[in-house]
Amino acid sequence: MPSGQTLADSRCRQTTYHTENPYSQPRSKVTMQSYLIPRRTFLRGTGVAIALPLLEIMSPALSNAKGNASGANDLRLCVLYKGCGVNPNAWDIAGGSESQFELSRIMAPLQSRKKEITVLSGIDSDLRANGTHVQATLAFMTGQLKKSNYKQSISFDQVIADKIGESTPVKSLVLRGDPYIDRNDSSENYLSYDHTGDPLPVDADPEVVFNRLFKGFNNSNYRQKTASVLDQIKESYHAVASKASVEDRKTLEQYLQSVRDVEKEIGQFRDNRDQRRQQRIAGIREFTAAHNMGERVKAMLDLVAIAFWTNTTRVASLMMAHTESRGVYDFIGINDEFHYLSHFVRNRQVIPHFDEVNRWHVSQFNYFLDKLQSYREGQSTLFDNCVVLFGSGIKHSDYHSVADLPLILSGGGGGKIKLGRHVRYDHARNSNLLLKLMQIMGVDQDQFGSSTEPLRGITETGSFRTDAVDDGTWQIKTADEGQIVIRGLLQISVKTDDPNLYLVHFSDGSHIEIRASFGNINGKKLDVYVGSVITLTGKFKDSNGKRVITEVIEYEVH
Repeated sequence: MPSGQTLADSRCRQTTYHTENPYSQPRSKVTMQSYLIPRRTFLRGTGVAIALPLLEIMSPALSNAKGNASGANDLRLCVLYKGCGVNPNAWDIAGGSESQFELSRIMAPLQSRKKEITVLSGIDSDLRANGTHVQATLAFMTGQLKKSNYKQSISFDQVIADKIGESTPVKSLVLRGDPYIDRNDSSENYLSYDHTGDPLPVDADPEVVFNRLFKGFNNSNYRQKTASVLDQIKESYHAVASKASVEDRKTLEQYLQSVRDVEKEIGQFRDNRDQRRQQRIAGIREFTAAHNMGERVKAMLDLVAIAFWTNTTRVASLMMAHTESRGVYDFIGINDEFHYLSHFVRNRQVIPHFDEVNRWHVSQFNYFLDKLQSYREGQSTLFDNCVVLFGSGIKHSDYHSVADLPLILSGGGGGKIKLGRHVRYDHARNSNLLLKLMQIMGVDQDQFGSSTEPLRGITETGSFRTDAVDDGTWQIKTADEGQIVIRGLLQISVKTDDPNLYLVHFSDGSHIEIRASFGNINGKKLDVYVGSVITLTGKFKDSNGKRVITEVIEYEVH
């Protein structure tokens, strides 16, 4: 609505409505003059303005549209980043086809929505980032390696925000749920960088974010006088609700209840006084809020959803867990630090707990998708008009490998994204994926980071990896004087009591074990090429009547 214009100034149409609202007694059905109102209408009170969700009275064209109900330019992007990598055997999908597959143990919380996600396998970050937390974090959203301690490359979310963010009150949300801050290299603490290469400030307190978005937190007088946003918007609410249809009224009531639910959740976060947790935190300098990390992540997800629904912003990123997270997940019964658990090769017997923490993160991703689907937009839902990327910049958590990143894509993308699939690639570039998402979000650009092309298989069906074909040459080539040369298919096996086993499979159905030291495997970056056919030279010994490779000397990937 133009500045100074009231609802009564808008052009009208004849419609039948109910006139009851949450703040008055129900009234009978009447015929009345209704006014179309602009998409940018706000509920206003003293020191506060809240954007409204999509309503029928905003425009017939908007309310009747299916799919991208809020218009071609109203798609939203959310990136959910989970540091510390995964256990490959617990993450990877075994067998199946593009459309027929079984989710892995870690992905199990998504079972009920298999048709609403696309699992991406075989996408690599810049392989020069292999082995380091810093490079893995930076490359995840910039597609580039570290440039300096002070300046990096722009992240893809900010390219999108530069394109579409000027039309919303907040250009983008940059959030974190993990309170840990790395003091040795600040590059690990950021995902989003602007066009100058500067990191964007990260909001870590959901109460502050809520106040900034919905309460006008900079106004100290308002903070003292106002206990709830809802108390300040009743008069403005009446002006809109009196014009609303039955369906609009339901949407408004759900919207207002959602705002109150977030307030209650943040109040619980603020008021928690658990003494056991407080005592633990007192002894750990970094953990000022770690005891409530679960509630913090959930509150941030709620805030992103409601900010998207009200069109307050269309771009958001959330670092659910830092790449070197010291978070303790005692709220699910796990009292070890996440980063400690991630080093499951060197810290034995921690795999069950590590897998459970990763499973919890997937469950929060699932919760967020549920939240998006609960908000209506015209004849569709907010989910239909979102693009959501969940993943980590590291695959094998102990080797810090950046090949075959754990990635899941969801959201309808305005009808553009093909869901319900497991799409496999042959070492595709993560920058290609980022470029494709930028294009879906309306950015007219043909290159980003180290991209070579927009990633295929997102807006169209198809699998882009051909399984290795056994040509009959997978075998031991030579074995003499403690040195062996083999050719075959490299695989990994991770078990709680045997977490560092690699296997090379031969044409006759047998295999040979690689039981090398952590330093040897890490130095040779063997984990990067799991699933590939290799010719490997190594040292071996006989153990219980079979040959076992104890050191990798060199290998060639075919």
